[in-house]
Amino acid sequence: MQTLTRRHGPARGRVEYAAPIMPTFVFARADRRNELAQIAAQPFSEHPSFSVFRYLGAIPTIADAEIAEARRVEERGQRAARMGQRKAFTIGQPVTVTEGPGAGLSGEVVKDGDGKFVLVAFAGINMKIGSWLLGTDTVQDTPIAA
Repeated sequence: MQTLTRRHGPARGRVEYAAPIMPTFVFARADRRNELAQIAAQPFSEHPSFSVFRYLGAIPTIADAEIAEARRVEERGQRAARMGQRKAFTIGQPVTVTEGPGAGLSGEVVKDGDGKFVLVAFAGINMKIGSWLLGTDTVQDTPIAA
C-alpha cells in the first residue's frame, strides 16, 4: 500500500488515502504457489475470488530484486503515514529517538509540543523533533484477568 492525496469537499482540502501500489496484483512466496493454485481452483472457498497468473503454462517466479522498487515505494508510504501520526508526551518524560539519523539518542521532554513536534533535551541541547520519531522505554502494567 502507499499513501496518496487528493482534493476533497467544497474547500478542496487535501485528504490522504491508502491505495495499492500495484492494483489487482498480490505477490506470494514461491513455496506457496501450489497451495494458492489449489485454493483458486476450488469452486467454493472462504477466500475472496482470485486467479493465479500463468505464463506459457507455468506460474512465473519473480526474484526479490525485481520487486525491490515496489518495496521501496511501500516503505516510503508507511513512513509518510507514521509522519502524520501525532503523539502526546508529558513534560519530563524520558524519550528515545526510534528512527532516522538520531536513532538511539535518549533525552527528556522539556516542553509539551503540539502533538506533531516536541521540544526535547539531548545532553543539555534542546531540539525540536517530530513526535513520530520518538518512543518511550516505559513498560505499562496490564492487570491480569482472574
